[in-house]
Amino acid sequence: MSRIYTDLSPHDFEILVRDLLQANLGVRMETFPQGRDGGVDVRLHRAGREELIVQCKHSPGRTYAQIKGNLEAEARKIGSRFKCRYMLITSASLTRGNKTEIAKLFSGVRLTPEDIYGVDDLDNLLRLYPEVEKRNFKLWITSSAVLEFLMHSELHRRSESLVDRIIRGRKLYVHSEAFPASLEILESHKVCIISGQPGIGKTTLAETLLVRLLADEWQVHVASEDISDIERIWNPVEKQAFLYDDFLGQTSLLDKLNKNEDSRIAQVIERVRCSRNKRLIMTTREYILQQAEQIHEPLHRLSALRDGKLVLNLEHYTRHQKAQIFYNHMHFAELGSSAVSSVLREKRYRVVVDHANFNPRIIELVTSNFKRSGRKSADFYEYLANALRNPKDLWEQIFQNQLGETERISLLILATVGEKIFLGDLHAALTTYERANYGSARTSLHHLKLALKKLDGTFVVLNSNARLTDALSGIHPGNPTTLVALANPSFIDYVRAYLASRPEEISQISIGCTFFEQAQTLANWEIGFDPLLFGAAEAFLGASATSVKRLKSARVPQLAAGQQGLVMQAMVRLMDAKSCYWVRDSNSRYGFVRQEFTDGERHLTMLLLDGKHGQTLLRGEVLQLIMEALRNRLVCQTPTDPLTLEIPLLRYLSRYGELTAAVIAARDIIASKLAENLEHPDDFRNVISVYGLLDVPESEQSRFLEADLRARFAEFMPTWIRDESDRVNDLTDCEVAIDDVQRALEVFDMGEVFDISPLRERLAFLREEFEGAERRWFEYEEDEREGGGGVVSVPRYPPPVLPSTADPVDDLFDTLNY
Repeated sequence: MSRIYTDLSPHDFEILVRDLLQANLGVRMETFPQGRDGGVDVRLHRAGREELIVQCKHSPGRTYAQIKGNLEAEARKIGSRFKCRYMLITSASLTRGNKTEIAKLFSGVRLTPEDIYGVDDLDNLLRLYPEVEKRNFKLWITSSAVLEFLMHSELHRRSESLVDRIIRGRKLYVHSEAFPASLEILESHKVCIISGQPGIGKTTLAETLLVRLLADEWQVHVASEDISDIERIWNPVEKQAFLYDDFLGQTSLLDKLNKNEDSRIAQVIERVRCSRNKRLIMTTREYILQQAEQIHEPLHRLSALRDGKLVLNLEHYTRHQKAQIFYNHMHFAELGSSAVSSVLREKRYRVVVDHANFNPRIIELVTSNFKRSGRKSADFYEYLANALRNPKDLWEQIFQNQLGETERISLLILATVGEKIFLGDLHAALTTYERANYGSARTSLHHLKLALKKLDGTFVVLNSNARLTDALSGIHPGNPTTLVALANPSFIDYVRAYLASRPEEISQISIGCTFFEQAQTLANWEIGFDPLLFGAAEAFLGASATSVKRLKSARVPQLAAGQQGLVMQAMVRLMDAKSCYWVRDSNSRYGFVRQEFTDGERHLTMLLLDGKHGQTLLRGEVLQLIMEALRNRLVCQTPTDPLTLEIPLLRYLSRYGELTAAVIAARDIIASKLAENLEHPDDFRNVISVYGLLDVPESEQSRFLEADLRARFAEFMPTWIRDESDRVNDLTDCEVAIDDVQRALEVFDMGEVFDISPLRERLAFLREEFEGAERRWFEYEEDEREGGGGVVSVPRYPPPVLPSTADPVDDLFDTLNY
């Protein structure tokens, strides 16, 4: 298996050589900065004397003829200063004759042809010591076999953008302390939820875990739309690993609030945790996860959100790892010698590495965009320092100074959409914006494509191989077309703050909206935290006051004052517009279909925004339309249909005095529908909770139904407890059953009436059985790994020693001088 060494920096190459020699010789080796000690990159120093000196020459893809001049200069430089064994290791290609000639060049030291290694010798050592390659992710991912597999795998066909991102980013990867921690979580809990602030590296860590599992022969899959992607490809007999990035939305809990995913997410997580051959990796922003645990009842009860969570932050990056992140971006960005010198001067890189605002995404944006900034190469450090002092300024410099008008407007539209969008829909939205604000359309589809090509990579991701099976797209289902998505969620954060200080641009976007989702995004930014919504969560879910108080501190920036009316007008205008969101077509392997919109979701957003501003934005006729639509849905619903949207909608509609009679009637319909399907303690609890959530008077029907409900509950519970204790054969199911009973008894104030000891006894039995099965499975796995024999001892070495300076970061950046 050939490997591509061009993606290793000089520092990476030295570390690889050191690790291979340690494995081969069974001793600890020391590394040194290039050039600092005159021909010493790696050495073996034992019993007070030097036994081996190693010189590394990283020249990937080159031949002996191309590096001969450098070797001659190196031989003259070191002369005969070393008396111990000397080795020269290069990533260039060498023949046997080349090695003999090199040995003659270095006649002043003890260098034999056998101690000269070329790229073929490195490949051989990696075959002998695969654990070294496994530790070196950057080298593993650059092997031709792995690249070939990624490019032609089912993963690539299903998630082309993910594979492209992994391959493009392989040069820059740096292992942090979060990597082994997240691996341990996956091993222990089978589910790892990576949360943290924007730009900290959540997605990179998740993708790296996925590639590691791929190396261990797991099938890897990506949930691109919702949790049903995992459900569709679940195979009980295969080793499968799943990645669900931003599983709660990118900017707000409201992104996912009404997609009815909470129960299915909880179920899939529990299925994974109970399966021996499944792994699940999920990412989200920490404040959204905190909200979700309070708003979504199934997630609120899920212990995996605590046990399997890793909150990624800068503490997971050591100082040296942060230095490596910066170093890699500098080395591979090809910024020019003046830019490099501006960072090396007076060891300014230390300021960057130690800066309080250090963030991997900021480093990436600075190094990838500097050449387009128009600044002189020698000004690179100042450009970087300004970005660290105020990260918002970095986006502002790029967005306002480096982009044309079409590019800027397209990005604003994409930011308001938030999800991937069909190229034709994006052009339609751009055309509507231009007509509304300029009187006519200015940008052709061809010019939009040219603008997107300029934005590709830094700002947008283009999937040019999507199949749209929706008739409204105007594209034949068999023909590929393009989906466009923002490449960087942090850009949405910038746009939100940008628009908050520019009322005129909010007005332009509002009157130029083509899709309801655009106006809905603006409304969600304005809504942020709504006390009534979270008050409902507190009453319905039992969320603590401390939790709700913590959620209040996670408010998102609001829009400019006075613009809320324009946003509401846009939502009213687009209440019945087609959706611009595309999801996987369940009937097509590679196709996408336009997502059907639910009027309930749209109406809830409108009511949330109106509630935020004291019921001053919606007119009476629109409220009547919303109320009538809700009543019609309730009449058509079956007893088993979920009421995820209807209850929050009714709660908000109850705030309008003119709707009180209609709200009471709708409440009684909901309670009656729920009471038709009482098969679980939660069913009883949900019915009784409907009355507690709405501040409207009782009715004759509600008084009768509540009395009947309490009588039926008292009759139902003893039988259900007995039957459930006989039914449950799973530890988690039994724990959930006990929790369900206790919460229902609290709502009905019957905590001392019913005996739940059968369930508790069943729980004790299952816990003992589970622990025994886990022990047996662990012993079986150990026996399988060791072939039924004894334990194989694998030598472990201490961390690398970098003794030549007081600051290892200096050693690392010294290599940029060469």
